[in-house]
Amino acid sequence: MDTSAAKPEDVQIVANQDIFKAMSKVISNLQKSIDCYFDARNLPLLIKILSANHLKIRALKTEGARLRCITEISRENLPDCKEVMNDFELFHTSCLTGSFMIADEHEYVGYLTSARGEEKLLRIVNPSFVDAQRFLVNTMIDKALPARQRIMEIGRGTGEEFIETIRDPLRVKSLISDLVRSAVYEIAILFSTKNSLLIAEHGGLLEEIGQVSAHGIRVRILVMHDETMKEISNSKLKVPRQNIQVNYLQQLLPTRITTLIIDQVITLTLEVNDDTKETFQEAVGLSTYSNSESTVFSNVSMFESLWIQSELDKQNKARQAYFQLFKGFRLKDEIYSRRWSSSREKEEKTKQ
Repeated sequence: MDTSAAKPEDVQIVANQDIFKAMSKVISNLQKSIDCYFDARNLPLLIKILSANHLKIRALKTEGARLRCITEISRENLPDCKEVMNDFELFHTSCLTGSFMIADEHEYVGYLTSARGEEKLLRIVNPSFVDAQRFLVNTMIDKALPARQRIMEIGRGTGEEFIETIRDPLRVKSLISDLVRSAVYEIAILFSTKNSLLIAEHGGLLEEIGQVSAHGIRVRILVMHDETMKEISNSKLKVPRQNIQVNYLQQLLPTRITTLIIDQVITLTLEVNDDTKETFQEAVGLSTYSNSESTVFSNVSMFESLWIQSELDKQNKARQAYFQLFKGFRLKDEIYSRRWSSSREKEEKTKQ
């Protein structure tokens, strides 16, 4: 008997008023996986459904469920894509049409619209049909771009690369806020002097960083080692936080430059003329704003090298603290020995 043959109960059509409720029910019943295939036009609907079920989605992510989504990523829908990326693996492909979900590899839910704006859901649980749709999604994802790579393409833009020198501190401050809020997945900041972090605190930058990190943006900060700096970072950024990491540099850097890197596609470097000043306007000199691939690569490479060095310094410090803990103890070397006997020897002793 062919168990994959279509049965009447395998197909269900849901009308207008029950669509959102039906799709939310699919999410609430998830156990191990969901694949979402949504075109850019219907992506806001997916965002609405995921937002209404965010606790369930977060629980699934924590339990290691597979959450994937494929759509067409553009500059216009980046905010929506960023929402999806908080919990899903997101992929990009061009000219994608249609919208459907596959839940736990056995339930297909398609979103249909007519020219008159009528909405319907098509729910199918026939194994042959669902397997065919799973194959389609897997094939599309294999050929698609990861979201981060697509975002880097968008960040660099289709026009010419630019390097802009900015002299106005007020414009620089406004640009920093815009860049921080535009981040899609990562912000990296290097404070090359101790007081640079103080200036950032007074300018409200740390507060803005804390806000965007709450929306899933990964933040990494490098700052000179100092107890005051630790206190500031802990109080203003509430470290440790899931999405914020602060590492401390042990050696002074030869330059007094603060570097901001957004999504590894845009950088802003600020010369700190006088870091004894408390206000941003007084402390900052010339700034360089660029999406040039070579400039961005250079700044990212520098940051990553310093980050790795700070991690090694942290490990060495922990190791030294461990050995210091046992330094005052007189520990003796003890030798333990044991005689191993075979089962035959045991039998002979028993006979005797």
